[in-house]
Amino acid sequence: MTIYTRKPFTRRDFLKTTAGSLGVAAIAAGCASGDDASADASMAETPVSNVPVGVQMFCFRHLLEEDFEGTLAQIATLGYDGVEFAGYYGYSAADLRKLLDGHGLIACGAHVGIDMLLGDELQRSIDFHGELGNTRLIVPAIGDDRRAPMDAVMRTADDLTVIQQALRVHGMSTGYHCHAYSFDAPVEGQTIWDLLAQNTPEDVIMQLDTGNAANGGADVSSIIRSTAGRIHSMHVKPFTHGAEHPFAPFIGDDSLPWAEIFALSESEGGIEWYVVEYEDESRPPLEALKTNRDRVRALGRVGMHAG
Repeated sequence: MTIYTRKPFTRRDFLKTTAGSLGVAAIAAGCASGDDASADASMAETPVSNVPVGVQMFCFRHLLEEDFEGTLAQIATLGYDGVEFAGYYGYSAADLRKLLDGHGLIACGAHVGIDMLLGDELQRSIDFHGELGNTRLIVPAIGDDRRAPMDAVMRTADDLTVIQQALRVHGMSTGYHCHAYSFDAPVEGQTIWDLLAQNTPEDVIMQLDTGNAANGGADVSSIIRSTAGRIHSMHVKPFTHGAEHPFAPFIGDDSLPWAEIFALSESEGGIEWYVVEYEDESRPPLEALKTNRDRVRALGRVGMHAG
């Protein structure tokens, strides 16, 4: 199986198909064709959830570099409840909080490199995110030196445990965001995902990224079941198995069983936030993330606001 690799987060960026999925495709088709009647009819039969829906700011990184405040204002019109940060673009926590409040957005998380959560940097991160109003400090990736051998993975688990102990008293949590290597690069017969889940406290967030997991050969629904109660935040990312550009389709046009994924996330996963992410750079990001928000809404995930 071909595994597609994505551009890694840098310091600067700080970054089973089922029968139910046939219904998802029909809903998405109604949205895509502009058939409001079809979409409305589908919604009438679709379970509705008010789990909040955020968006990953990494999707807009190039626009944010050019005009952070103007881009944030446009993001606020797309129908999301909050944003997950992947860099701060030189703004203070207080200024970011003021901007978010002004647009009615919540900081639903941030991708924070593990080095920023160790040693003296940890307290700085606690202070920054406390002022920002963010309680989820998710490690977005781990380097090769933390993926193998087993001792290296256990060191990562130990570090996440220590970080969580420090954050817990501030009402915060750390977490681990998965990539393809979390599933397709086993260590002594076990996936990195399972090793970290099994060797960290239960309040460490296991942030499932649906597209990355599928790209690593994992069955997304099975991962939710096996990591029950730990997936408080999930990246909603489309993926089509076997496609030349597997991350390009919009949600509902891809091959993931979204109805099942959403249902399991809410019944077993412990979901608190959905975070939509879209990787394909051939489409304008504001347009693409608006389309994907509409698709998620058509699947019954209306978020905090039904509008």
